[in-house]
Amino acid sequence: MIVSGEPVAGEGVKAGLLGTTKHSDGSREVTYNGHPLYYFADDKKVGGINGQKVNDSGAEWYVLDTSGNEVTDRAKSGTPQPSPAQPTSGGGH
Repeated sequence: MIVSGEPVAGEGVKAGLLGTTKHSDGSREVTYNGHPLYYFADDKKVGGINGQKVNDSGAEWYVLDTSGNEVTDRAKSGTPQPSPAQPTSGGGH
Protein backbone atom coordinates (compact mmCIF):
# COMPACT_ATOMS: atom_id res chain seq x y z
CA MET A 1 0.00 0.00 0.00
CA ILE A 2 1.79 3.15 -1.24
CA VAL A 3 1.17 6.45 0.58
CA SER A 4 2.19 10.06 0.50
CA GLY A 5 2.56 11.59 3.94
CA GLU A 6 2.20 9.62 7.14
CA PRO A 7 -0.29 6.74 7.43
CA VAL A 8 -3.21 7.37 9.79
CA ALA A 9 -4.47 4.66 12.14
CA GLY A 10 -8.11 3.72 11.72
CA GLU A 11 -10.38 2.01 14.23
CA GLY A 12 -8.71 -1.01 15.84
CA VAL A 13 -5.27 -0.12 14.49
CA LYS A 14 -2.41 0.53 16.91
CA ALA A 15 -0.82 3.78 15.72
CA GLY A 16 2.55 2.83 17.22
CA LEU A 17 2.76 -0.19 14.90
CA LEU A 18 2.24 1.84 11.71
CA GLY A 19 5.28 2.81 9.72
CA THR A 20 6.60 3.11 6.21
CA THR A 21 9.48 1.76 4.19
CA LYS A 22 11.04 3.63 1.29
CA HIS A 23 11.37 2.02 -2.15
CA SER A 24 14.25 2.69 -4.53
CA ASP A 25 11.91 4.86 -6.65
CA GLY A 26 11.23 7.11 -3.63
CA SER A 27 7.69 5.85 -2.99
CA ARG A 28 6.72 4.88 0.55
CA GLU A 29 4.91 1.69 1.46
CA VAL A 30 2.88 1.30 4.65
CA THR A 31 4.05 -1.28 7.18
CA TYR A 32 2.35 -2.63 10.29
CA ASN A 33 4.61 -4.14 12.95
CA GLY A 34 7.31 -4.22 10.26
CA HIS A 35 5.17 -6.14 7.74
CA PRO A 36 4.48 -4.45 4.38
CA LEU A 37 0.76 -4.07 3.68
CA TYR A 38 -0.89 -5.06 0.40
CA TYR A 39 -4.38 -5.23 -1.06
CA PHE A 40 -5.38 -8.52 -2.68
CA ALA A 41 -7.11 -7.83 -6.01
CA ASP A 42 -9.69 -10.64 -5.64
CA ASP A 43 -10.94 -9.36 -2.27
CA LYS A 44 -13.90 -7.25 -3.35
CA LYS A 45 -15.59 -6.83 0.05
CA VAL A 46 -14.41 -5.63 3.46
CA GLY A 47 -13.02 -8.60 5.37
CA GLY A 48 -12.18 -10.58 2.23
CA ILE A 49 -9.30 -13.02 2.72
CA ASN A 50 -8.96 -14.83 -0.61
CA GLY A 51 -5.21 -14.11 -0.60
CA GLN A 52 -4.68 -15.74 2.80
CA LYS A 53 -1.68 -18.11 2.83
CA VAL A 54 -1.12 -17.80 -0.91
CA ASN A 55 2.49 -18.24 -2.01
CA ASP A 56 3.29 -15.29 -4.25
CA SER A 57 6.56 -13.49 -4.98
CA GLY A 58 8.54 -16.04 -3.01
CA ALA A 59 6.63 -15.97 0.28
CA GLU A 60 3.28 -16.89 1.81
CA TRP A 61 1.03 -13.89 2.48
CA TYR A 62 -1.14 -13.56 5.59
CA VAL A 63 -3.74 -11.35 7.18
CA LEU A 64 -2.36 -9.46 10.19
CA ASP A 65 -4.13 -9.21 13.54
CA THR A 66 -4.42 -5.92 15.42
CA SER A 67 -1.11 -6.66 17.19
CA GLY A 68 0.62 -6.92 13.81
CA ASN A 69 1.12 -10.68 13.92
CA GLU A 70 0.43 -13.02 11.02
CA VAL A 71 -2.87 -14.87 11.37
CA THR A 72 -1.97 -18.40 10.29
CA ASP A 73 -4.89 -20.33 11.79
CA ARG A 74 -8.22 -18.89 10.67
CA ALA A 75 -10.31 -21.18 12.86
CA LYS A 76 -8.56 -20.09 16.07
CA SER A 77 -8.34 -16.42 15.13
CA GLY A 78 -11.98 -15.92 14.23
CA THR A 79 -10.97 -14.77 10.75
CA PRO A 80 -13.75 -15.73 8.32
CA GLN A 81 -12.89 -18.53 5.92
CA PRO A 82 -13.68 -18.36 2.21
CA SER A 83 -16.23 -20.84 0.95
CA PRO A 84 -14.80 -23.76 -1.08
CA ALA A 85 -16.20 -22.18 -4.25
CA GLN A 86 -14.16 -18.98 -3.86
CA PRO A 87 -10.83 -18.71 -5.67
CA THR A 88 -7.77 -18.62 -3.42
CA SER A 89 -5.06 -17.75 -5.93
CA GLY A 90 -2.97 -14.57 -5.69
CA GLY A 91 -1.81 -12.97 -2.48
CA GLY A 92 -1.84 -10.11 -0.03
CA HIS A 93 0.06 -9.41 3.14
